[in-house]
Amino acid sequence: MSKTWSETYSVHTYEMDSRQRVTARAICSYLIDTAGQHVHELGYSIAQLLEQGRSWFFSRFLLRMERYPGWRQKITVETWPPGSQKLLALRDWRLFSGQQPIGLATSGWLMIDIDKRRPLRPESYPDWKQYLHPERTIPHIFGRLPEFDSGREPAGMQEFEVLFSDLDVNGHANYLSYIDWILDSIPAAVRGQREIAEMEVHFLREASFGEGVISRSQLTGETKVYPISESPSEATIGKEYLHSLQRKKDDTEVARARTVWKPASL
Repeated sequence: MSKTWSETYSVHTYEMDSRQRVTARAICSYLIDTAGQHVHELGYSIAQLLEQGRSWFFSRFLLRMERYPGWRQKITVETWPPGSQKLLALRDWRLFSGQQPIGLATSGWLMIDIDKRRPLRPESYPDWKQYLHPERTIPHIFGRLPEFDSGREPAGMQEFEVLFSDLDVNGHANYLSYIDWILDSIPAAVRGQREIAEMEVHFLREASFGEGVISRSQLTGETKVYPISESPSEATIGKEYLHSLQRKKDDTEVARARTVWKPASL
């Protein structure tokens, strides 16, 4: 039973954007698929946990991308659980195109007691520590993202409704729908000329079928973007946005995010 796991994906036409590059959404799907394959091998996938009255809740996520490959190019994803941060079970990833590193990611997951609706410590799973591979791809400590400034005019705003196609195995809107809603509030001019260098998402609450969701984005300024495999002197300037997803019926925030957009590569 391996402490690390890898899968290789080929970029399909339906996973590309208008610049014929793989989308951040598709990258995120590769990450979660690889993680799912690994945890099933280790014995604590969602399907296996449900038999014990438990499940996973995706709580924190940070992605850094240097390059987005195109059609039919291969992307290899490596993943492993490096440890924990309080109640969060951590999982990291590294992405390659051929031998070249193109992305890094880290995440935090809550193991939930379904009946009691409360989180459990990762150590409560039998022999959890024996599966750990302590290397970190991003030595990040998940804190609280800044609040969205409701007193300022948003850079973009969109409204959505949770559809059956959005629901995951737990019966709530899945993480990819959250990411779609977050990114769709970014102005079209930005998305047409720039690409995501960094995205951090905090999944705060569930969104259920039929609920309305309002997505807002707000430009906070500029920040330096460093390649993941080069010297700091190669930094470019990215535009940073804050994001908030709220349930329309009661204004409850269901997710909060931060994105950094660098000039799109050729």
